[in-house]
Amino acid sequence: MDYRARVISPGVLRIMANNLPDWQDGETVFVSVERGRSGNSHKHQFAWLHGAWHSLPESEQNQPYAETPETLRKHALIATGFHQTAVIDCGANATALRIKAHMIAAETRAHGYALAQVRGPVLTVWTPESQSVRAMGGERFQASKTAIMDWIAAKIGVTADDLRKVVA
Repeated sequence: MDYRARVISPGVLRIMANNLPDWQDGETVFVSVERGRSGNSHKHQFAWLHGAWHSLPESEQNQPYAETPETLRKHALIATGFHQTAVIDCGANATALRIKAHMIAAETRAHGYALAQVRGPVLTVWTPESQSVRAMGGERFQASKTAIMDWIAAKIGVTADDLRKVVA
């Protein structure tokens, strides 16, 4: 279980959650502390991403994921493993094919982007992890930022270090 907490006074943390964990009064729990990401790192991601999107080679520009910098980012999150996966056994290939379009539409409304694949009667749907400050701490954000930077750098034929040099 991961929860966000706010320091409200020295030695006192307040859990920021709608559904609190099932803890008993006086129970000892272990807490690992992860600081949030810097605003500069957050801004930097969107600066280099915008530039990289404009630098996509013609062969990539017509891909569905290259429609906007945002769809490129979300596709890269899925491609690099920062995603949720839903696997549905639809019973028959025809049923899976019919459900696929509905699932993509619903998940795209919910997450802004989704991919789906049918293999026989099985439908697999991938949605990107949210990189919002609320959803992703500093370490995981940095890991996802590095992964998508490497993936996109390979798509545009530059190094990730070239993209890191972009100033927000």
